[in-house]
Amino acid sequence: MILHVVLLRPKPEVSLAQIQIALDHVKDLQHKVPGILEVDAGANKNESNNKGYTYGFAMRFVDETHLQAYAPHPEHRVVGAELVQLCESIIDFDLPL
Repeated sequence: MILHVVLLRPKPEVSLAQIQIALDHVKDLQHKVPGILEVDAGANKNESNNKGYTYGFAMRFVDETHLQAYAPHPEHRVVGAELVQLCESIIDFDLPL
């Protein structure tokens, strides 16, 4: 199993509603991309040392093969482009479980 963690630093002009819609789209990927077991998304509860990364999400994948197939998947490309448009910076981090 692989844990895919993504930290989001939204642009200052991006509204909470825009971020929430994007995170809902991230959650929907579980039903559109094979191999995603679970998706959690929301606001960062660490307000003191977040360096502007105020939102994020974590996905559990069946295995590394499914994680690798996720990046080029058409549904991921649409949601990824949406996040890039809304964010100043995005960090991806993958951990084997």
